[in-house]
Amino acid sequence: MTCTRPAFDEISQWVADYEQHDRVAHATVHVLPQDDAEHADSGIVAVHLNHGPASIYLNVDCERTWTATLTERSGEFPLTGGDLIALGEELFTTGKLCKYLQKRTDAATAEAV
Repeated sequence: MTCTRPAFDEISQWVADYEQHDRVAHATVHVLPQDDAEHADSGIVAVHLNHGPASIYLNVDCERTWTATLTERSGEFPLTGGDLIALGEELFTTGKLCKYLQKRTDAATAEAV
């Protein structure tokens, strides 16, 4: 079975489209090339969290399913109530972006059939 993932340019456009009507709260979003040489034409979406010492990577697999991976962190990090709310907003809105990418991927798959 051939693994077909959305292309880097396609993912970049989807993220740009998303950011025209919504955004990931408090966070910085980048589309990066895949590390895997076999899928170098595809990309991942990196979200740097500003209220927690971590990042989230949104990645699409060969079944064209998007998942989120929270990077490993070490140690504790105390948060004020406001910072905890902001971190929650970052996580919630990153989840909305992941869901949006899945919707766009599903639509592109249906068009290709």
